[in-house]
Amino acid sequence: MSPPRVVVERTGEGALLALVDDDGLAAFLDGRDLQDRLGAALWLGRVAAIDRHLDGAFLDIGRDRPAFLAAKDARYLKPEARRQPIHKLLHEGERLIVQGLREADGDKGPRVTAGVVLDGPALRYRPRQDAPGVGGGMRGRLREGLAARAEALFAGEGFILRPVAARLDDDALLTEAARLRAVWREAEARTATGRTGAVTRDASAFDRRVWELLERAPASFEAVDEAVLAHLRRLLDALPEDARPELVRLRGQSAFTAGGVAEDLAQARAREVPLPGGGRLVIEPTAACVAVDVDGGGRAALDADLEAATVLGRQIRLRNLGGTIVVDFVDLPTKPQRQRLEEALRRAFNGDPLPVQIYPMSPLGIVQISRARRGGTALDAVGRPCPTCGGSGVIEGEEAR
Repeated sequence: MSPPRVVVERTGEGALLALVDDDGLAAFLDGRDLQDRLGAALWLGRVAAIDRHLDGAFLDIGRDRPAFLAAKDARYLKPEARRQPIHKLLHEGERLIVQGLREADGDKGPRVTAGVVLDGPALRYRPRQDAPGVGGGMRGRLREGLAARAEALFAGEGFILRPVAARLDDDALLTEAARLRAVWREAEARTATGRTGAVTRDASAFDRRVWELLERAPASFEAVDEAVLAHLRRLLDALPEDARPELVRLRGQSAFTAGGVAEDLAQARAREVPLPGGGRLVIEPTAACVAVDVDGGGRAALDADLEAATVLGRQIRLRNLGGTIVVDFVDLPTKPQRQRLEEALRRAFNGDPLPVQIYPMSPLGIVQISRARRGGTALDAVGRPCPTCGGSGVIEGEEAR
């Protein structure tokens, strides 16, 4: 399999980034700097109310709606207080720094966490944790070597080494660590005298997305806009020459069109997704759950279900679907066939950045998947399903946002 590439489309607020591999669109990330976005900053919050029934607290973070902090996300403040209820962790009027987990959605307000993570190109800093480590996706000697190096450089601190750290010397890592510590100190200093609201940003949304994609070892970053390429050049110049992806200037008005991404983006927003060998997935988000129907198109049931499992894993990540996902597969009559499908589903969700739990197939061919809800989807930035044609088309432009 050839290495992936990244296609970058500039927008009025920043840029959108598409990771493309041999199978098409693999990831779609939002690099726009929207000032009111919950994840664009660290926030100083004040505990406005403790809710023992929900086992959480409502925080005034200077926005029009209070943010919810669950007890499990508040325990980062007191790592020794495992399983303590919220009223043992916080009290009304207390002020603390938090980070966004999920924007408000309908009648649900925004959600935040005390498990702050600050990003750099080679490091991730978790200031409220005391164990260094290495990022996911690394195996064997690379992982062992970075784990030993993390312990030697950052014992007792929550620094995570990303894959690119293997190509940087110790001085470069220590310099980056010092910058991240300074960002955290600046934020913490605001708890005594600052007003509730956004307090500091560790990096732009675009820079964070680029560092995240570097973990996938892309061969190139491709864009039409010269300003985007110039910014990428400055970011990548900090890396050793043999670790820098190629920068490619695309021709045309749209990078997504010139880079062959537009069709995959349209498919990732559509209600129906064709299966390569025939048949389709029908994906219907509802208020209660996400319903998915597998139409095998007359193919052998197991063949259709195995292919659907692979496509489904990719589509769920691209659309950032969460909560309860109910999938109606083509019925499989034997236990070995059902086991093969469960194994295919687990492979399809390997590497998913969010926790996923897959339950066995029911006698009716139903598989329930539970995936954590985190944030929205970058696909909202490029359109919404067409209400006229039932979702098979897409409305583009400002009116779609």
